This record gives sequence, C-alpha cells and structure tokens, in this order.
Amino acid sequence: MKPARLVLPLSICAALLLPVASAQAQTVKKLSDGQVSKTAPNWANFIANDKGFFRRAGVEPETFYVGNVANTVQQLVAGSFDVASSTFDTAIRAVANGGNAVLVGGMVTKYPYSIMTSKDVTSAAALKGKRIILPFAKDLLTTVWNRWLREQGMQPDDVEQLYAGATPNRYAALAGGSVQAALLTQPFDFRATAGGYRKLVDIGAYGKDYGFLTVLARPQWLRDNPETARAYLKALSDAVDWLYEPANRDEAIAILARNTNVAPDIAKETYDYYIGELKPFSRKLAIPEEIVRTTARTLVELGDIKAETTSMKFTDLSYLPR
Repeated sequence: MKPARLVLPLSICAALLLPVASAQAQTVKKLSDGQVSKTAPNWANFIANDKGFFRRAGVEPETFYVGNVANTVQQLVAGSFDVASSTFDTAIRAVANGGNAVLVGGMVTKYPYSIMTSKDVTSAAALKGKRIILPFAKDLLTTVWNRWLREQGMQPDDVEQLYAGATPNRYAALAGGSVQAALLTQPFDFRATAGGYRKLVDIGAYGKDYGFLTVLARPQWLRDNPETARAYLKALSDAVDWLYEPANRDEAIAILARNTNVAPDIAKETYDYYIGELKPFSRKLAIPEEIVRTTARTLVELGDIKAETTSMKFTDLSYLPR
C-alpha cells in the first residue's frame, strides 16, 4: 500500500505544476531581431542570449544576420523585423527620408573601427593607386575616412574604393589580397594584426563626434508591444553592465571568442581595448543628443537629408530602463 500512497501525491504535484510551467512559457514574448554580422559590437547581444538575460526578461529574440546596415533598416521598415541594429547615420537618414522607424536605444556610441593595411602601406600616401574596402559610399565611416585622407594631403579618388557591408567580408578581401586596406571592427582588426597587417588609423580615436550602433523599432510595434520592447532593451542594458564588470572578464572573453569564432587571445585583446580603453557600449543604452545632432548635420552637408529634417524627433527613449 505504501507505493500507492506515494503515487497519488506525486500525481497531484505534477498536475499542479503543469499549469505553472505552461503559464511561464506563455509569458515569453518572441520577437525578430535584425543584425548585421557576428562581431564585437554585438557583444551585449551575445551575452544577453548566452547568460539568459533575455529569458529572465521574458523575451526570446530570433536573430537574423543580413550582412549590412542598410538591409537591417529596410527590412525593419518593411515589417520583417520587430527591432534592428544599424549605424546612427543609416538610421537617421532613413527616418529623415520618411522611413517608418525610430531610434530607441544607443548600443555602441563610439566607433570601434580601424583601417588595416598590408605590410607595405605605412602612410596615406602609400595607398595611392591601391584599393581599400569600406562599408558603403554614403556610409558615415566612409565619410570619416575621406576626411582623414584629405587631412593627409590626399584625395578620396587617389585610392580605389570598394564596398562590402560586413566586417567579415572586408577582412576576407584584405586577407585574400584583393585589397590593400580595409575598414575592420573588432576582433577582426586584431586578427589582422596577428596576421602581419598594419593599423593605419584608429577610427575610434579619430571620429569622436559620432556614434556607431543604435537600436531601432517601428512606432506602431512599440505601441502594440511596449512591455516586450522594454524587456528587450532592459536585457541588453543588463548585458552591458555585466560586460563592464571586471569580475566577468574571463567569461566575457570566452563568449566573444565562441560567438565570433576567433582565437581566445584575439578576443582577449578586444576585451582589453574595449573595456580598458575605448568603452564603446552605452550604459542604460542612452543616446547622447550630440551624436544625433552631429550626425544629422553631416548628412545635410552630404546632401543625404534636407536641412529642415534636423528638427525632427528621431528618438523615442521612453522604453529604456531607468
């Protein structure tokens, strides 16, 4: 009889726990997330996923890597993504030209990029007649590069410009020898250094007036899913805080190495540069107003947006964690 008495309470417990488990599963909100590629600027996303910050916040992003920042914005506006990451200039350009999107958070507010060159290129002048690969002709990173080149007494036309939207593709072009210079983010610039390439320009140190990555969403989606938006941004914010905590250094390096498929020593160099020097990730995902103003002014100078659009409201920060 003893076994029979044990079966009944266990059955009752299982029956009682089932609705709880179902209710917990139902509270997890799924969303589609558009990203460019698996590089160090996505570190907070890697952490939020691997460390369970997304799950604890009650969201489950499905991430799609689409290869360039223009694609993330276009597909967001078209309704393919609920949230997306893009460069500040691409996002502001899209919104100013009528794109149905708004900037809801600042992910990377400094430029974590370097111009890496072949061994024989030791100066801007040495690039004359050679090839460089950049994101896009109208990308703000290309604009910053052209500005630096002019300051060195060169003209942009002196160097043949090729374009590819994602760092891994640009690294492959440099490593394959089809170009002699490439704009790379971490950890691929450190990987290039390990392979004998030179760092010609630290864009993070040179382009201090601009920010890099922002998070966007459609206004209607935000109105329909305010708690999902807040939970997603809170998880990313918590991941940034976790990354900046020195006690998490070794685990953070391992997460980067695993998600970007680079050697641990390269991931370690990236960590030391980011956390010890550049500090590119924005606490609480704040968007500095000066970044928006400076970017919008530059886009007006480039003829990409009209001057009157600079007074538009590009951001909605009401979904950010307090």
